[in-house]
Amino acid sequence: MGKTRLMLAKAASVAALALLLGGCAGTPASKVAVSAVPAGTERILPYTHIDGFGTPSDTLAWISWEFEALDFVKYQIDYISCTCRPDSINKQSLLYVEVTKGGTGGKLRKVSFDYWGDSPYMPDGTTREEIETNFMPKLPNKMAEGIAELDTMSGATVTTVNLKQILGALLAYHNAKYVNPGLPEAPDYDVDAESGATVGE
Repeated sequence: MGKTRLMLAKAASVAALALLLGGCAGTPASKVAVSAVPAGTERILPYTHIDGFGTPSDTLAWISWEFEALDFVKYQIDYISCTCRPDSINKQSLLYVEVTKGGTGGKLRKVSFDYWGDSPYMPDGTTREEIETNFMPKLPNKMAEGIAELDTMSGATVTTVNLKQILGALLAYHNAKYVNPGLPEAPDYDVDAESGATVGE
């Protein structure tokens, strides 16, 4: 076993020496494709989750789809809304979002759930349908500051506060990547925020 390790160490040394000499022989550094950022990590979206006691915690979401259209960008975001349920039934939500491109920042154009990973009923009986009817229609045409100022929904505080949190994080990502000061502010859109996704069990 010791002899095998010694042979592997010698082989690694020879390979390293060959690479070093090759570099000295005039191989341009630009020919070597080295990425400082591992593939896929650019799709990680950090956000602050807030639990039912108001405790914040650093959490990671995932941009599972990003498509740039002419004047807006389509996203699907995989994130967790509620952490208070048992691990056996805790699920991620898949959120579909369209964000406009404008000179003063992104504006939500459409928000809907492709997959509802939250509880079917909140502790006081509030349902997904009530959230989609009473809260989500307030989201379109909001920019980052408008999302932050939006009141959460009574009876669904954790769900709606974390919807605000993930949308705020997405808008920060979007604005860093797509804001163009040469563009005018995006117009308001008259859109339907309801989701036709299958309710998670």
